[in-house]
Amino acid sequence: MRTHVDSSDLPNFPEQSRCSWTLVCVLALFVAGALALHAQESPQKFANLGQCKLESGQVIQDCRIGYRTFGKLNAAGDNAVLVPTSLHGNTAEMTPLFGDGSSPLHLVDTARFFGIAVDAFGNGVSSSPSNSTAQHGTEFPAFTLRDCVRAQYRLATEVLHIQHLHAVTGISMGGEQTFVWAVMYPKYFDFAVPILGTPRETSFDLLTKQIQVDAIKMAPGYDGGHYRTEPDLRLANLIDSLVTITPQYRNQLTPRDQAAEYIHRAETSDHGDANDRLWQLEAVRQLDVIGDRTMAEAARGGPRFLVIVNKYDHTVNPQPALDWAAAIGAPTYESQVNCGHSMMNCDAAAVSSRVRAFLVEGKLAESDGK
Repeated sequence: MRTHVDSSDLPNFPEQSRCSWTLVCVLALFVAGALALHAQESPQKFANLGQCKLESGQVIQDCRIGYRTFGKLNAAGDNAVLVPTSLHGNTAEMTPLFGDGSSPLHLVDTARFFGIAVDAFGNGVSSSPSNSTAQHGTEFPAFTLRDCVRAQYRLATEVLHIQHLHAVTGISMGGEQTFVWAVMYPKYFDFAVPILGTPRETSFDLLTKQIQVDAIKMAPGYDGGHYRTEPDLRLANLIDSLVTITPQYRNQLTPRDQAAEYIHRAETSDHGDANDRLWQLEAVRQLDVIGDRTMAEAARGGPRFLVIVNKYDHTVNPQPALDWAAAIGAPTYESQVNCGHSMMNCDAAAVSSRVRAFLVEGKLAESDGK
């Protein structure tokens, strides 16, 4: 979820700034100048895919996928790590996840790997209700996370000409797309690291997503999606802020006498176009890579997994991901910090060090598990 935070939300890191992004505000750990520098070093690129056929039978016309690359593809072409964006996030905000390990946020070691950050449909960069000319606004077809992953596979194979990925990893909706990748293209990559993701929504997950959907649809000025100016989404923004953090962590960060200021920042933060937000939320609500199979049947035969969750996550319930790991004997890291879905604000070093090690070794040291 995208929430609005300031330096008071980031007690453990020396470089802090106000920033909003989908993935639990991880990138608020970096000053705006550093973000701009990263983005310049890894400029926005686009892949024009023509038509993207969807599971529904509909088609995205003039289908375009945004992406950024980091590091170099090796001579064998087998060191690529693909990282999909989180809910309402974009690749510009993800640039601090790539680097040499000198930052606690570096998930992908660019000295070893060729990182590919990919914008999901509906994020305002890749094809979305807000930026489509041929299918603008409510004319834009509904899509699923499987549709997003299918387009990402086309990017990797048709545009970047990568015959085999080393790994797929992502946070939140990026982690959910990692599970989708494992089911759709199980032999195309070797390692999967979903972080704060799930193979399917639980009833509580569906409840919170339904509240968010309703808050957008009932917002003043939404007008069934036919608005000309952005509707008032203060309530939707507050709900986003509510579910991405635990009560304990919020109380720790925000004294009672500062609550009004925090609430104002949260409700007025910019989370992007209303239809874009709604279309992505609807895609997440449909997530279920297990279906009528058992967990073991769905997970068997794919890439090697490392599953990372937070015990107190109120946005994405951690249990289905842990059950997936148990079904195939995959290693896990269950963070015990009390910041919930905002785990990367306060446990980034523990998460990133494990991801980097797993991508190299294919396993965790016994001391690095739960």
